[in-house]
Amino acid sequence: MLADSHCHLDFPDFGEDLSAVLQRAREAGVAWIHTIGTRLEQAPYLSRLCAEHSGLRWSIGIHPHEAAQAPDASVEAILAAASLPGVVGVGETGLDFHYDFSPREQQEAVFRHHIRAAFARGLPLIIHTREAEEATMRILEEEQGWRCGGVIHCFTGSPELAHWAVAQGFHLSFSGVITFKNAEPLRRLAAEIPLDRLLVETDSPYLAPIPKRGKRNEPAFVVHVAQALAEARGTTLEEVAQATTANFLRLFSGQSSLREEPLEGGDSRCETLAYVIGRNLYLNISRGCTLHCAFCPKWTAPVVHQYDLTLAGNPSARRVIEAMGEIAGYDEVVFCGYGEPTLRLEVLLEVAREVKRQGGRVRLNTDGLANRVHRRDVTPQFAGLVDAISVSLNAQDEETYNRHCQPALKGSYPAVREFLRLVKAHVPEVTASVIEGLPGVDVAACRRIAEEELGVRLRVRTLDRVG
Repeated sequence: MLADSHCHLDFPDFGEDLSAVLQRAREAGVAWIHTIGTRLEQAPYLSRLCAEHSGLRWSIGIHPHEAAQAPDASVEAILAAASLPGVVGVGETGLDFHYDFSPREQQEAVFRHHIRAAFARGLPLIIHTREAEEATMRILEEEQGWRCGGVIHCFTGSPELAHWAVAQGFHLSFSGVITFKNAEPLRRLAAEIPLDRLLVETDSPYLAPIPKRGKRNEPAFVVHVAQALAEARGTTLEEVAQATTANFLRLFSGQSSLREEPLEGGDSRCETLAYVIGRNLYLNISRGCTLHCAFCPKWTAPVVHQYDLTLAGNPSARRVIEAMGEIAGYDEVVFCGYGEPTLRLEVLLEVAREVKRQGGRVRLNTDGLANRVHRRDVTPQFAGLVDAISVSLNAQDEETYNRHCQPALKGSYPAVREFLRLVKAHVPEVTASVIEGLPGVDVAACRRIAEEELGVRLRVRTLDRVG
């Protein structure tokens, strides 16, 4: 059983015989095919295509060649495309300084947007890099790309890039290039990479492997890539097929639109999904966030009291409910953990329904950007499920908010204020919060905004005091 981790079934090359292409792949033992979008407007088609055929997975992004032509390459637009059913990754994205079809500055900006969107959605990245290794590594380090992980696809880069990527937690995917006569250095490098970090791909319709050179490439031909990889490593095709397929399924889970397993495997039960502070039970349901608050401890040491809240993946509602258990005796069940709970809106609501079924009280701590992220007013969905909500106002104006919170989405500060105005119609207790001690934050002005303009309470928190 094989997985073609990267191809482009939406390209015109497959327009006339896609059904036959998929049948040949099945006959060749290719059980999983990952088709990659290079333009955001292709997302609806890819979602429908994968819903119609078993074994297909899809990801969406803006190829660096398309960066200059994309009508909207914002984080918000990428998040919207990646919210459709079945998506398992963000990309193809990255840098191509060989052709320079898009200005390099624009490629870099769009690449950063993809990394931020991938983290916000809890999805892995599909990275393209050609003659841009230094810039690729720099941007991934500056944007902390290791948080979402992913794969450098069609790897033909240097040993330095390969070992750096593995150390950062990324996978490497090898294509038909590894079969070419002049690819002996690449084969030697592939033999050095840990087996649990390897993927195989076709990148079809391009890069047909030997012995199919000169033909249109297609997913069935990935067997030749796997065979060449096996020979380079001195092992069997069966071992390479088993390992690369397991790696693919771990990285690009087909079970939900968000990964539920740690990036590097391991026992996910060790993660802290439910923890107790005082008389309250706290739930840790998301590793994503659209803010990069300078004052937030999770970027350096995500520990609250004695609890390490680090999440390697996003837990399912079932796992959270199991971790929660019986809630009798707790004053409140609070959605508050490593990331932003409303990014996992359906999970949040399902778990909240279970809390209410058990007679519990629900409080939600949020950044107030749910409507901005989901592009609709979600506040009516909290009615009857959320008893109290605390929203991070954080500043008296947009300039101060942006300086401290570093939002990925434009217009985040007015969106927070609008969320506070709307949510009080559906949640009985609404509180805005601000942190005293942040430079430039005027607590008195925040109090006037909260109490006089928005009609909600204000809670003043202390800088560097967590939990």
